[in-house]
Amino acid sequence: MIKNRDIIVFGDDWGRYPSTIQHLGRVWAKDNRIAWIGSLGLRRPRFTLGDLRRVMEKATQLLSRRTSMPREEFVHLLSPMVIPFHDVGMVRAVNNMSIRSRVASTVKKMGMHDPILITSNPIIGELIGTLGEKSSHYICLDDFTLFEGAFRCIESLEKILLTRIDSCFSVSANLLRTRRALSGENHFLPQGVDTKHFTSTGDIDARINMLPRPVVGFFGLLTSWVDLQLIIDCAKAYPKSSVVVLGRTAVDVTSFKAHSNIHYLGEVPFADLPRYARGFDVGLIPFIVNDLTIAANPLKLLEYLSLGIPVVSTALPEVEKFSEYVFIGHDREEFVRLVGRAVSDASPERKKKRVAIASQYSWHSIAESMSQIIQRIEETKKK
Repeated sequence: MIKNRDIIVFGDDWGRYPSTIQHLGRVWAKDNRIAWIGSLGLRRPRFTLGDLRRVMEKATQLLSRRTSMPREEFVHLLSPMVIPFHDVGMVRAVNNMSIRSRVASTVKKMGMHDPILITSNPIIGELIGTLGEKSSHYICLDDFTLFEGAFRCIESLEKILLTRIDSCFSVSANLLRTRRALSGENHFLPQGVDTKHFTSTGDIDARINMLPRPVVGFFGLLTSWVDLQLIIDCAKAYPKSSVVVLGRTAVDVTSFKAHSNIHYLGEVPFADLPRYARGFDVGLIPFIVNDLTIAANPLKLLEYLSLGIPVVSTALPEVEKFSEYVFIGHDREEFVRLVGRAVSDASPERKKKRVAIASQYSWHSIAESMSQIIQRIEETKKK
């Protein structure tokens, strides 16, 4: 494992919601110093309430010059001033200057030496090699070019990034094939899980406990690639069941209100999520299958398996690798039908097998594997 190193991370906004790069960051932060630059944006801003709220949050961070989070002082947060119009070349140049200046100031102030640079954001493609890093590594989590409203420049900046980085870690076979570090190494990066978090015991939240069984559940961001109608179809097919939906919304979910057995409980803090999810009898991954999701690897798969519950998913390539433990619906009718079968797949033996397979993908072991690759690359660069 990497120890006693300085690491610069370009990721999402620390603590806003759990993500692959934040889970890995927490592992590394135990024995290293991390300078964390939050979201620089991947899509063009819109004049919506949600976007305005995010602008206010970012402005507050910038004005406060906050460099660390309470209770998590091992991670130093940076909030460079960035104008959210990356498609404009002149604006992007100003942004790059702002980011470079802020990082250089922090590196000097913290006395950082030969930092490792890790990014999950392709927007910084032009900055790779200019921040004093000893090595640079890209964690490719999605095909960001397919995001709704994505900056047009992402494709070109990602190509620049791939010509400069020392390694690219991709979370799906599709991304591993299409995102190649041209002069570096390429590796598959499995998703991980904090098994201990999801296998912890305790009371199930009262709102779940009082519902009629079985409870068919979904947790996660409700966005354009989640098939809301498929959730509704399950509720209609099993009217005596309770369909529970947990998560932040980026789309209109008012259609749920027409179905009395759908219970949308809103966003739940990650720390409290097991209290709700332990009450699920089945976990759903109702993703629309398209170019974007074919390249995805949903975190919730291993989280459901850690709970020991049966999982029903649409036919996503990375989920199909776990077909021994997951019910795969190749069309809408099959998905709905398999929910009924999954409810019956509740034997102690099957639960034990699901937990066991999830335990093989701890974030610690994944961070360890990445660490070994990074250390080997840096040793090779010395020669």
